[in-house]
This record gives sequence, C-alpha cells and structure tokens, in this order.
Amino acid sequence: MFTKIKQIIDEGNRFLITTHIDPDGDAIGSAFSLYWALDALNKRPLVYLKDPIPYKYEFLPIPPNFTRELPTDRYDGIFVLDCGNLFRVGPGHEQLKEMGPLVNIDHHTTNETFGLINMIDARACSTAEILCALYESLDITLSLDMAINIYTAILTDTGSFRFENTNSNAFIICDKMVRAGVKPEYVSRMVYNSHPKERFLLLGMVLATLTTYANDTIAMVHVTEDMFRKTTGTREMSDGFVELVKEIRGTEVAILLREIPTGYKVSMRSMGSIDVARICNLFGGGGHKNAAGCTIPGSLNEADKRVKEALGIS
Repeated sequence: MFTKIKQIIDEGNRFLITTHIDPDGDAIGSAFSLYWALDALNKRPLVYLKDPIPYKYEFLPIPPNFTRELPTDRYDGIFVLDCGNLFRVGPGHEQLKEMGPLVNIDHHTTNETFGLINMIDARACSTAEILCALYESLDITLSLDMAINIYTAILTDTGSFRFENTNSNAFIICDKMVRAGVKPEYVSRMVYNSHPKERFLLLGMVLATLTTYANDTIAMVHVTEDMFRKTTGTREMSDGFVELVKEIRGTEVAILLREIPTGYKVSMRSMGSIDVARICNLFGGGGHKNAAGCTIPGSLNEADKRVKEALGIS
C-alpha cells in the first residue's frame, strides 16, 4: 500500500512537511509525528505551517526544524497532510508543485487527489491513523515524541472518541501510544482544560447570538472581529465552540460563522442524516459528512443568508 511513498523516503534525504491553515489536532499531530519519524530514519525533514501553533497544542514536542515562512528550496518529497485541497496550505501553495513530488495523505472524503502520490483512506479516523500504518511499513521504532503527537491527533479528531469516525483502530493505536509512555490525563488536561479566561468571555458573547431553526433542529451562532477586540480573544479561542452548540438537545446541525478578513469561515457539525460536507462543497469547502467547513466572502448577513439557503431554512 505504501510502496511508492516508501521508495520516495528511501531514495530521498530532504523532505518538507505541511498541512492546512488553522491547523487542528490531527494536522499538528500528524505533521509533527512525521517529522520525528523521518528524523529517526536520519533524513532531513522541515515542517512548514502558515499559521501559528494553537495554544492548546504548544505542549507537544515541536520539531527543531520548523518554519512559518514558505520555503523556496527543492525537496525530495513534499508531504501534504490532512488537507483536502492544496490551496488550504495557504498563500503560495502553487509553488509546492514546483519544489518536489507531492505526497498527499488524508482521510477526508472530499480530497481532490492533487498529489503525485495520493494516500486517501476515508475509513481512517484521522490522518494520524494512516501515518501509523506507514510507520509500521517503514519499520520505525516508536518514540515518545511520535507517540504523544499521534495520540493527540486521534484524541482530538475523534472528539475524545465521541464522533462517528471513531473506529476500532483509534483505540488500538491509542493503546500502543499509552504503552509507549503517553499519559492520557496530561494530554486531556492540556488540550481541554488549559484555556485562557478570554475564551470564556468570548464564549459568552457568542452564545448570546444563538438562533435556532427548523423546530430547533438547526442551531447557529457567530463570532465577529468586534467580539475578539472586546474580549481581547484570538480566533483560535473560538475553536470548539461549534461542538458546544451541537450539544443542545434536539440539534441535528450546528453552525458557527467566524469573521475573517475576506468574509466568514463556516464550521458545520451534523448529528443526523444531513451531509454537511456536501453543503460546504457548494462554497468550495469540504470535510466529512458530520464535520465540515468552508469560507463565504462578504458580510455577516450575506454569509448567514447563503448558509440558510443551502440548508433550505429561513
């Protein structure tokens, strides 16, 4: 299954690893674990992230070769992880195809197979699960640096094993990571119980915007730049808000609209039969049936209207 990827790794030396903007736990954990895996093979990897590491993942072992400036060098392989569309790497993504062979590893059903090599497994709970199988094929000895990143990636992408993508491999792999030295309580505390107070001030303002539709089965909230200013909060502090909205009894679809310079970033979660990936695809986004996102240009009213039209509500 990994023959071509293994050949690129075996024959190469310099590798670039990247993932999508606004990186989540799977994106960060996958990128960092791959760095440590290639480092164990005496390769020369570099991790590139367009955006800062979210505060709740700063506890993870950060690779010493890490940059937020898009490189311009040539590489023996460029690994694009957990990224359904190449443009989600961020500005300058077009250059990547000129810098070396692209290896696209992902678990999203909406992946556009943009790589020279595309390892896409929609049955996997996370991109980290696919990478674990790659590491086994490469006969890499699992280190604690790799293990804590893998565990964090799977824990967060399965919603602490609550989401529909949770499969048996999620538990099997996490058991291996615990045996390698990962402390579940520590990871859980750092990811879920170490938020700054500004996040809760922001949450209060966001929940005040709650509106429901379709007999309370669809719930929507929004967060604006003005809210960020008033609470001195940052955009990453709104991560997870849509999951809280989903917890409202009877909710089948939860939606968060977050203001960005070009319009609004839309995060959707589904508890029922509604395929939110299909809806987000209408706006150039994607994801999974029960968790997806997209960006809609324009004002809050315009984003709100277009989302409602796509869902058939008013």
